[in-house]
Amino acid sequence: MYPLPANETERLAALRDLAILDTPPEMQFDAVCRTACSLFRVPMATVTLVEADRQWFKAKCGFSAAGTPRTGSFCTYAILTDDVLVVEDTWADPRFADSPLVTGEPHVRFYAGAPIILAPGVRAGTVCVQDTKARVFSAAERAQLADLATVVAAQMSLHRTEARLRESEAHYRLLADNTSDMIVRSSLDTRRQYVSPASRTLLGYEPDELVGTLPMDQIHPDDAETFTRVLAALGAGRMARAVTRQRYRRKDGSWVWVEVTFNLTRHAVDGRPTGYVAAVRDVSEREESARRISHMARHDALTDLANRTLFRERLTQQLSAIRRGAAGFSVLCLDLDRFKAVNDGLGHQAGDALLCRIADRLKGLVRDEDTVARVGGDEFTIIQSGADRPEEGQHLARRLIEAIREPIDLEGERVVVGASIGIARAPQDGDSPDALYRHADLALYRAKAAGRNTFRFYEPGMCFDRTIRPRAAG
Repeated sequence: MYPLPANETERLAALRDLAILDTPPEMQFDAVCRTACSLFRVPMATVTLVEADRQWFKAKCGFSAAGTPRTGSFCTYAILTDDVLVVEDTWADPRFADSPLVTGEPHVRFYAGAPIILAPGVRAGTVCVQDTKARVFSAAERAQLADLATVVAAQMSLHRTEARLRESEAHYRLLADNTSDMIVRSSLDTRRQYVSPASRTLLGYEPDELVGTLPMDQIHPDDAETFTRVLAALGAGRMARAVTRQRYRRKDGSWVWVEVTFNLTRHAVDGRPTGYVAAVRDVSEREESARRISHMARHDALTDLANRTLFRERLTQQLSAIRRGAAGFSVLCLDLDRFKAVNDGLGHQAGDALLCRIADRLKGLVRDEDTVARVGGDEFTIIQSGADRPEEGQHLARRLIEAIREPIDLEGERVVVGASIGIARAPQDGDSPDALYRHADLALYRAKAAGRNTFRFYEPGMCFDRTIRPRAAG
């Protein structure tokens, strides 16, 4: 018998509430599997949901089956905790050595699975990768796999939201008079002639309060231009149907994201346009889910700084701006000194707290137009916009070093760490993201070799000195 989570009943209820089991393939989940195979160089990857007696693959690469029994499955064990489960050699693990997945097709020899966490302690399944040969899985790879699982969890929440919206649409077809959408009938000049009772819930107005008003009176200024063009096209009869998404102001002054579906109405005899009917729907939850997904994909889960993806995007944007005549900028690679001693001596929780405190200090020393990113365990990068003179990068580096070496209190423990910094300038030190980062990293390596708690600029001809201890040693 396989082990069960203590909250198995709650877990299964949350899984079914997703309304995703046995649904057709979807490109966003398939893309996660393809990304995982490419990122970790493995032949197999799945997005797996663990039911009461089986595991079902929402997406898969390298597998032909739609799922397998829960008995003998790796994911059954992976959903027991929030940590990434890694089995570097299944032949050497008594839990899995006799599993049909190991002894038969697809002959899994290596497995790594990150739980898909829907809520604290509630794990629906895993994002996992497999190989037919034993291999080592680094801490960085574990973190990357966990990031993919976080994105999948957000996608599944969005899937649930959209499923509920579809259910709402079905109710609308049956009970149009009681729909949760606000139904509006307007003349060609967009003046509202009828508003359904849903206006109370959506906007906080009684229907009669909105009759005779114009939708433009409630549109957010940032959305007004696009919305005006749509209304003009409907009023002129150039468009028979349109769907827009914008913010409406509620009676209490707050803003709500709505999706409006317009359908032009015509005279029954001569067919001339007479106005339109609009269905106005609250999509705040969908917009928030999409915003969270976008944020998680580009920000570090621990510190909420930009991650490697967003850092590279910003580098690309800055280099494009230079080609259009903008000023140069500097890239600073920063590595904490003595972080490993804190992490090993006080534990990972203290190490995480230290990283968050350092992140706050870094953010406090840069401008809004600059970018601070966490790109590794204790590795940070900064894009200093408009800094095309060496003294500007030098000044920032000194301020960063001074701020970081200020003592930090971690629940009574006084901790002091330092920082080494490497600086590369654009465009003279590189005209591509890879070149700039590589050169700043070389300069950082030289700063480490110079005794740490200092900085160095990149100089042509710099290369790694293999006799110097690697930066990973902390």
